[in-house]
Amino acid sequence: MDDRPLIFERFPGLRGEVAWVTLGEYPTPVQKLTGTCEATGLESLYVKRDDLSSPHYGGNKVRKLEFLLADAKARGHRTLLTFGAAGSNHVLATVVHGERLGMETVAVLMPQPNARYVRKNLLLDYVHGARFVLTGSPAEQPLGMLRGMIEGFDHEARKLPYVIPPGGSNVRGTLGYVDAALELKSQVEEGLLPEPDFIFVTYGSGSTAAGLILGARLAGLRSDVVPVRVVDKVMCNRYLLSHHVKAAARFISAREPGRDIREVHPRDLLFVDDFAGETYAKFTAEGMEAVALIEECDAIKLEGTYTGKTFAAALDFMRRNGLEKRPALFWDTYNSADLSEEIDGVDYHELPEGLHRYFEEPVQEDLIWGQAPD
Repeated sequence: MDDRPLIFERFPGLRGEVAWVTLGEYPTPVQKLTGTCEATGLESLYVKRDDLSSPHYGGNKVRKLEFLLADAKARGHRTLLTFGAAGSNHVLATVVHGERLGMETVAVLMPQPNARYVRKNLLLDYVHGARFVLTGSPAEQPLGMLRGMIEGFDHEARKLPYVIPPGGSNVRGTLGYVDAALELKSQVEEGLLPEPDFIFVTYGSGSTAAGLILGARLAGLRSDVVPVRVVDKVMCNRYLLSHHVKAAARFISAREPGRDIREVHPRDLLFVDDFAGETYAKFTAEGMEAVALIEECDAIKLEGTYTGKTFAAALDFMRRNGLEKRPALFWDTYNSADLSEEIDGVDYHELPEGLHRYFEEPVQEDLIWGQAPD
C-alpha cells in the first residue's frame, strides 16, 4: 500500500494539516470464518484481521496511534500520558509503539477484575519502560491525571506530557478507523470478500466504532456498522457514539470546503447493548463460549473483555434475526502478536507494590471456567 493512508487520498485537505506516522502493516487481511460458518449454520461470515496490524503489538489501537503519536512528535513531546484499567490493551499499545518512536509513556491505571491477560500486559508494560500511576477507582482518574502530569513532565524540554485519552478516542484516533473503512472498501472492490450487510465491532471508548460508522458512509459502503457495548452505559451509549462521529465529520469538513459530510443521529445507530456482562472486564459465559468456538473452528484467539463478547453478540444477532444467509464481517480488534518471550523470567515484584495482587490473587478464568484460553 502507498506510504500514506487512504484518508489523505480521499480528503487531500487533511494532508499537511494532520500528522501521521506508519506503525502498522496494511491492508490487514480479511478471511472467511469457514469453520465457524460450518459450526453455526452461517453462510458468509468474514473477519477483518486487525489483530495482525503490527508484529510489535497489533490490534485496533495501532491505526489510532499512527495519528496520535505523530501529532505528539510534531508538537515536540517526548513523554505520553494515557489511561486505562490495569490490563489495558490500549495502554500497552501506547507503551510499545511510543517506545518505537523514542517516547516514554506514563500510564494511569485503575483496578479491574483479574485475568491472565492482565498479568501479561502489566509485565509487558514494565519491560517496555512504562511509568505507572495507580488509582483506586474511576472517580480518582482526575487526580491520577494530575499526578501523571507531574510524573511525566519533561524538564529538559519544559513540556507536559502529550495526553492520549482512554482507548485513544478523540478525533485523531477516530481518523484511523475512517481510514480503515476506506481500506475495507478497497478489499470489497478487489473481490476479497462480499460487501458485508453488517460489520460487528467492539464499542468501548468509542473511536473505533465511530470511525467505521463515518468511514463506511464516506467510502460508499452500504454496510450497517453494529457496535457492541462492552463498557458501562454511562461511558458507552448511542449519544456519546454519535458525538464521536459528529466530531470527526466536522473535523474533516473544516478541512474540505464544499464537502457535505452528513452526521448521524443517535436513533439511526444499530446498537447491541446486552452483552457487556455484570461489569467492565468481567467475563461472561456467552463471551467465553464464543472465544472457544472461533479458536477451535478457525484458530483465531480472542479474549473475554472485548472481542469475545463482541463475537458472541454477532453470532446471536445473525441467528436471532434470521440473517444466516446474509454476508457479515466481524472486526477483530485484539492483538495476536505473541510477545510472551519478552517477559520470560521477569519478576512481578519489580512492578509497583499496588500491582502485585494481580499476580497473587486468582484469575477469573480459573475461578469460573477452569483452564480457559488466555
